Amino acid sequence: MSLQRLAFLTTLAATSALFIADDARACGGCFVPPTESTVVSGHRMALSLSMDRTVLWDQIEYQGNPEEFSWVLPVKPGATLEVASPSFFEVLEAGTANAIGEPQQFCGGDDMGYYDDGGGFGCGSSDYAALEAAGGGDYREPPPPVTVVSQGTVGPYETVTLSADDPAALNTWLDEHGYSVPADVQPIIDDYVAEGFDFIALRLIPGEQVSAMQPVRVTTPGSSFTLPLRMVAAGTGATTALTLFVLGEGRYEAQNFGNGSIASEDLVWDFKTSSSNYSELRSQFFADRPEGAWLTSYALQGALFGSVMDNLTMGASNLTYQVGDTSYSTLAEAYVQQAIANGEDVNLSCVETLSWLGSGDYEVVADCKGLDCPPKSGATVDASSLACGAADDLAAGLVGMHTGSLWITRLDAELPRAALAQDLVLEATDLQEEVQHRVVPFKTENECGGTTSVQGASLIQPRRRGLPGGLVPITLGALGVGWWLRRRKSELELV
Repeated sequence: MSLQRLAFLTTLAATSALFIADDARACGGCFVPPTESTVVSGHRMALSLSMDRTVLWDQIEYQGNPEEFSWVLPVKPGATLEVASPSFFEVLEAGTANAIGEPQQFCGGDDMGYYDDGGGFGCGSSDYAALEAAGGGDYREPPPPVTVVSQGTVGPYETVTLSADDPAALNTWLDEHGYSVPADVQPIIDDYVAEGFDFIALRLIPGEQVSAMQPVRVTTPGSSFTLPLRMVAAGTGATTALTLFVLGEGRYEAQNFGNGSIASEDLVWDFKTSSSNYSELRSQFFADRPEGAWLTSYALQGALFGSVMDNLTMGASNLTYQVGDTSYSTLAEAYVQQAIANGEDVNLSCVETLSWLGSGDYEVVADCKGLDCPPKSGATVDASSLACGAADDLAAGLVGMHTGSLWITRLDAELPRAALAQDLVLEATDLQEEVQHRVVPFKTENECGGTTSVQGASLIQPRRRGLPGGLVPITLGALGVGWWLRRRKSELELV
């Protein structure tokens, strides 16, 4: 272990108490006017964790007619809000989706296909109250003691950052400016005000079409970052589907919820239906845990910048990601190409850097041009070189991380509303084992017209990866920030 990495881990362990005592909390609530019936039915999130910064992306899936929408985000001072590339989630979703391969039949017919259980995850917005006729509302003169810290536009959104000493005054301000705060959410906002939080209020600029809506990311300095799930209850129904992608130097799981994964020995391939029982096992996992739990369906080290083995080919080839008519060997390269296919404002300045990052271990550092920048040692790569125009999510999210130690973990949940009353706390798993998402079942049914049989172990066993010692739990929650109003089928698929 390098001295630099050891110093990083020692600092992280020494500051562990601050993760609970003085965290930079943020969470988002989607507020719906009482006359509207839109319900938030799902969240898809991504979180990157480093000592330098914490970045959270979010998209919302909704049911109803999203003619109006509003969103309020409690943040600690210093948090910034930006639009994100829609392609970031598209590539993470498609690249981590489950694919169950067809085992070989010994009675003839040795084609190897796969059954994609990944499905889709659309995103939407919740409703917002109509903007005031004259200029979208007067943000310059709020009633005291509410202070407008800043205001402006971010992509297609109108945003204002508020600071308040009196919870009642803040609720009055939000109500007068078209943010319909549910009665059961007001006590939560009161608590945030008492704890010294600012608030970002956001809605679509008048005249913007729903197709212009984009995901949003929130960046907070440092890694002491908490995102309470309780605020997410605003606008949700009885059950909320959540997908969380964690980017960090290790594999993470929930500390204060149940955890699990689909065991390879439980998978069965039915030759009669040409499908597996993965979907049934997934549904049963959540049904057996009505209080709420998180399913780890993917956990791999090195997949973002490096090639990974494709288990459906029994190790004969590496996994590739196809965008249009071209295949790419890493998720990072596919992300940029997907952004181009989506018509985003992309340049190719980052492609050369992305092509060689998988060959070593590089620390991603922010632009360091000022005199007060701390010196960096060892192999580094400037974050700005990871940005390709609008496709800048890697540049924003990986500062402070080491490319050779980077994991992507996918956690899925179907949480009842009651479970949203507590925060989600992440911790590093005891065993840093990879969870493969493309597997071939051990068991089969109706093979050659017969019954269940057990074949040889065709699943490549999970690899254990070393976790840097000293990592401590990170607390986070869901964020009602990003949205899609009309989900477009992604052009990205696995081949």
